[in-house]
Amino acid sequence: MSIESETGAVFRIAARVIFLDQHDTVLHMGGDQCLDGITRWITPGGGVEAGEDLRAAAVREAGEETGCVIDPEALVGPVAFGVFTAFPKGRLLVQKNWYFFYRTERFAPRVTGGDAYEQKFDFAWLPIDQCGAADGTILPDRTVALVKRLRDGDVPAEPVELGGTHSPRWGH
Repeated sequence: MSIESETGAVFRIAARVIFLDQHDTVLHMGGDQCLDGITRWITPGGGVEAGEDLRAAAVREAGEETGCVIDPEALVGPVAFGVFTAFPKGRLLVQKNWYFFYRTERFAPRVTGGDAYEQKFDFAWLPIDQCGAADGTILPDRTVALVKRLRDGDVPAEPVELGGTHSPRWGH
């Protein structure tokens, strides 16, 4: 027996992209109001498909969720990892997120594929100091410190551990 079969929990691996523009702001998506009164903002990314490597997943997810086509060789990383937990539809979701970094000129993001719920997301280019402030990050200072390092050209030799995030409660 596994914990998945015992509880119905879902465990998955995801790849996310930290987009940093020329104004030193980071692309976030979401903007949905949670039951806790938080407006949730997350970095683009999502689940790795069967047989897909992390870099390919990050490029695919970035394209689907932002419309940005990234040359896989231009993507830096993975630069970090963390664990996300949530209870969508009453089931535990535990997701290991791998983060990649991409320096870009600001662009107008748009969802071009992906899941139906993502079609409703808004986008915001937020200052570095706001990274992790509205996505349930337990230790947002780790994310802020990482993005500042990346901005300054200091790419970690090994992925940095960002700790955990949990989803604020949302309805429906």
